[in-house]
Amino acid sequence: EEPAFYRAARKLPGGEQHRVRIGTYLAASKLGRREDMVDAFGDLVDYGLATDRLMVKLLFKPGTTQFIDDRQITDPYPMWLSQIATHSRQKGACLEIVGHTSHTGMPQVNERLSTLRAQFVMDLLLTGAPDNRGRMIATGRGFKENLVGTGKDDASDALDRRVEFKVIGC
Repeated sequence: EEPAFYRAARKLPGGEQHRVRIGTYLAASKLGRREDMVDAFGDLVDYGLATDRLMVKLLFKPGTTQFIDDRQITDPYPMWLSQIATHSRQKGACLEIVGHTSHTGMPQVNERLSTLRAQFVMDLLLTGAPDNRGRMIATGRGFKENLVGTGKDDASDALDRRVEFKVIGC
């Protein structure tokens, strides 16, 4: 059984890795085990907070602050945000919520849009954990940190239209 395989892998020397945690989460997701999925994602968040690398990206429609129209990708977003809010509060962690855009349009507009995306996500996080307010900031990078950079505004550069989380000092 996959979750047991990943639990066993974590006990091996060198098993405390991000990819083992991802495997646990993905296996629980594929098997439709909601509770295991939530626990595995919470573990991913704790690991990310401990290593200052919270590797989560939320994807947006071009030119908007709305998540992409792909439920296969976005269905877990509410649970992810809830876990990020809860675990960062429990750990007393501070987060920078960073918005990004694809490489189309005017730089000033993209700067503003990326900030609005980050603020949108921060507001969602604060809805579930308002006491995190002083430990989160929303910033925008426009298209300065593109991962793809084609500027096509289609599925090929969806990763450029994202919000990500950086663990920062409080």
